Amino acid sequence: MASPEMVLADLRDAWSASLSRTLLGLYLHGSLVAGDFAPDRSDLDLLAVLDSDPDETLLAVLAGLHADLDRRHPQWAGRIEVEYVSLGATRDAAHGRASQTHAIARISPGESLHLLPATIHRVVTWSAVRDHGRVLVGPAAVALLPAVAPDLVRSALLEHVRDWPIWVTRMTTPGAQSYAVLTLCRALHRLQNGRQLSKRRAADLTIADLPQWDGLITWARDWWYDGGKDTDTDRADDIHTFVHEISSTILASEPATNAGLPR
Repeated sequence: MASPEMVLADLRDAWSASLSRTLLGLYLHGSLVAGDFAPDRSDLDLLAVLDSDPDETLLAVLAGLHADLDRRHPQWAGRIEVEYVSLGATRDAAHGRASQTHAIARISPGESLHLLPATIHRVVTWSAVRDHGRVLVGPAAVALLPAVAPDLVRSALLEHVRDWPIWVTRMTTPGAQSYAVLTLCRALHRLQNGRQLSKRRAADLTIADLPQWDGLITWARDWWYDGGKDTDTDRADDIHTFVHEISSTILASEPATNAGLPR
């Protein structure tokens, strides 16, 4: 099985050759950057910054690139997550402008390559890449991506927290339920200290902060990092209770000025 660095080098070279006229920057983020990568389970998370919004024509090119990469590295098929966004869309979002004119393209585990609106909610990821992204192509992320006001990032993250009680009802597999728990742990600590922690680190801190949820958070962490199976016991009721409780606790502690974002 090719190492993450081998796959990234292959991806970088292929994307640079095929997208040379539109690719402004390509950045790695997520667990490999955070130092918490699980070789048998973690994804490779990337952000590609383009000179214009992706469209159906570019989508066809990207589909070919991803298919070719999967053929060369079949063990990594379904574990490459890339978001494609124009620099203009990041700038509009950084200024709090909710625009329906911008689109992004996205591919992630369990989700085929597709276009979707570039909402302001994406600034949570874009700001994290600006602060901590590792360069594969182009200038340093801090030199290319616009700065995002902390209050805007916080509001966007709170919108995610508000939506999780709805999203979690669609998460019926142990993997998805583990992800829900760990993501709420990360949101809780990013809102508390302003830093994007790894899933493992956020889980460990939340266990210390919320010992009443020790069992569930430990299960979610160990399932994610130690090769949990989809035949594990269904924990839907506990997961839903946890998500509702943490979401409500976070939102209740926030001032009204963080109640929402323009859509």
